[in-house]
Amino acid sequence: MSRLREICLPLVLALLALFSTTPTAAADSANAGADVQVAQSLGQRELTVVARRVTSIPGPLRVDVITHQGTAAGPLRLQLVPTGASTDEYQPASGVPTSTAMVILGEKPGPYGATLDVDRTGPTDLTISDGVHTARIPLVLVGQAMSPPERVAYVGLATTGLLLVVSLVVATRVRRGVWIALPVTATVTALAVAITGAVLSTSAPPPPEPGLQRDPTVDNAANPYRIDRPAVTDYSRPSAMLIAEQPVVDSGHATDVFFSLIDTATGLPADDLVIHDSALIHLLVVAPDGQLSHLHPIRVAPGRYSVPLSPTAAGRYAVSAEFTRRGGGVQTVRLPGGLISRGEKPAAPAPFDGPGMRMIDGLHVHVTATGLRAGRPTTLTATVGSDPVLQPWLGMLGHLVIAGPIPRDAPADDLGTAVLDSAVWAHAHSMGGHGGADMPGMEHGTNHRGNSEPVQDDSASSLPPMVGAPPLNGDSPPDETVTAFGPDVPFTFTFPRPGRYLVWIQSQRDYRVLTIPVRLDIS
Repeated sequence: MSRLREICLPLVLALLALFSTTPTAAADSANAGADVQVAQSLGQRELTVVARRVTSIPGPLRVDVITHQGTAAGPLRLQLVPTGASTDEYQPASGVPTSTAMVILGEKPGPYGATLDVDRTGPTDLTISDGVHTARIPLVLVGQAMSPPERVAYVGLATTGLLLVVSLVVATRVRRGVWIALPVTATVTALAVAITGAVLSTSAPPPPEPGLQRDPTVDNAANPYRIDRPAVTDYSRPSAMLIAEQPVVDSGHATDVFFSLIDTATGLPADDLVIHDSALIHLLVVAPDGQLSHLHPIRVAPGRYSVPLSPTAAGRYAVSAEFTRRGGGVQTVRLPGGLISRGEKPAAPAPFDGPGMRMIDGLHVHVTATGLRAGRPTTLTATVGSDPVLQPWLGMLGHLVIAGPIPRDAPADDLGTAVLDSAVWAHAHSMGGHGGADMPGMEHGTNHRGNSEPVQDDSASSLPPMVGAPPLNGDSPPDETVTAFGPDVPFTFTFPRPGRYLVWIQSQRDYRVLTIPVRLDIS
C-alpha cells in the first residue's frame, strides 16, 4: 500500500491543482453577455430599445422599449426573425418569425417591456412594428463555445481521472511492476496533455467575433472556433455612400425619407452595420434656421433605412450620417447637396447665443467656455438645472455637435447651407460631470471634411449587435432609467482652425432630450 500511495498521491495532487486553475469558457458564454441598446426613430416615436442579455439558448430574451416625452401611446409588435443560413439541412428555414410579443406603450414616458423566446443561435432580426413602420434591428445570438486548447484540457482531465481509477484497480490486483507501470504512464501522459491544453488556453488568441469582425452565420455564432474561419486578419470594409431616395420634400408635412447606404467598392447595399453608440445610424439634420435634429433611422431592408422628417421651413437642410461597418471604424458621411424643403414659409432667426445663462424648456442652463483658441483644447460645460438627475442618452451623459467655421455674414435663414459647406463637422461625447457619478468610457471627438471619411472612436460604450457577447468592462452601460448624473455636462474639444462655430449640446432629463444651441468665436 505504501508503494501505491507513492504512485497515486502525486497524480491526485496534480489533478486537483489543474481542476482549480483551468480557465472556463465563460467569456464566450451567453452568461457573460451584455445588454444591447438601440435608438430608433419609429414613425413619430423616439424610442430606445434595450435587448437584455440572454443567459441561455434556448431561453428568454427580455426587451424593454423606453419612450420619451411626447411619444404617443399604443401597441407595438415585437418579433424574432432568424436571418442566417446554416449547413445543417435540418435547421428550419430563415425569414420565418419564431417568437412574437406585444408591448403596450403608455402615456407616461419610461420603459415598457415584453419577453421573447430564443430557440437558436445565429443572426436574427428583432423587428418592431407600429402597424405602419417596421424596424429591423440586427442581432447576433451567440452560444457557449470552448476553444480547442480548452477542449483538449478538459478531455485530458477526464482521461486522467479515468486512468487514475484504472491505475488504482491494477495496483490492487496485479503485483508485477510492469503491469502497474502501464496505466500509471498513460495517466501521466493524459495529465501532461491536460496541463498543456490549460496553459495554451490562456494565451491562445480569441477567434474573430461573428457580427463584429466576421459576417455572422448560424454555424460561427454557435461556435466561433470552427476551423472553416477565414485566414485573413484584416476585416476592414471600404467606405459607404449615403444616398437619399427623395432629396426634395415639402415643408409643413411629415415625410418618411428613405436613405440607402452603398458600398463604394462594389455598388451593392452596405448591410453590415454594427451598433455604435446605441444606434445603427446617427443622422444629424440641421435646418435652415439652425435647429438640430439628432435622429436614428430604422432599418427597413438590407442597406435601406427610413426616418421621419417634419421640415418647418423652406430651404436647404444639411444632413450627416455616422455609422460603423463590420470590421471597420466609425465613418461619417455627408449627404451631397443635403435635402431641399419646398414651401413659402421662411426660416426664423437663428437662436444661437454665446456662453452664458439661458432658458431651455423651462430649465436654467448655464454654458461656460474656456480656452477658445484654435489648436488648443477648449473646455465647454453646460450646467442643466441644479440637481444631478440627468439620464444617459445613447450611452452618454451628453453629446456635442460642432459645425464650422461659418461665415460671419451667413444668412440667419440659410444656416443649413453654411453647415453643409463647413470644413469641420464634429461629434464629441461627455462621460461624466462634477455633480454626479462618472459613466464608463472615454471622451472622444471626430472631425471630417469632405463627403466620406472613416474616423476612429475609442468610446467604451460602442457595442456590437450581439446578445451574449461579453462587454468591454464586464458590465452593461446604464440605460435611460438611471437618473443620477449631472448637472454639469463637460466636453473637451480642440478646434482645428479659427472662426465662428455653431455648437449644439444635447443631454436628457425627465425622458426629454434637451438641445442647447451655442455660438463660439475661436481666435
